[in-house]
Amino acid sequence: MFCALKQMRDSSIVAAYAIGGATTVLFYAEPARTYDVDVFVTLHARTTTGLVSLASVYDWAKSRGIAVEGEHLMIEGVPVQVVGPEHLVALALQAGGARRRERAWQPLLFGGVDRQRLRAILDRHAIPAEIPEDV
Repeated sequence: MFCALKQMRDSSIVAAYAIGGATTVLFYAEPARTYDVDVFVTLHARTTTGLVSLASVYDWAKSRGIAVEGEHLMIEGVPVQVVGPEHLVALALQAGGARRRERAWQPLLFGGVDRQRLRAILDRHAIPAEIPEDV
């Protein structure tokens, strides 16, 4: 699975990736049952519509014989869910704590986050946070 993610990055389908969700808990606590791996990505594509398409990710996977089931890529039999940086920021803000808030601001500072989409995610999940335009 990690080889496929590295190939995706090396092929410029994604700029960067990070593993998230329950899989990352393995680094910090007792293992919990999970059936998928969440992958947070930074895409190269920019859009003015406020919605970022993951079509290039799914097209890349299909061209290499990787099955797609719903929103998951089935990499070596493991369902891998790809989500954008807006969800990564929202999860960090929801988790709370000074260090997580600091990490949440990093993608905002480097311009990899669609702020309108992030605000919609925060509103949808009732996560209290102010996202200014000038950060």
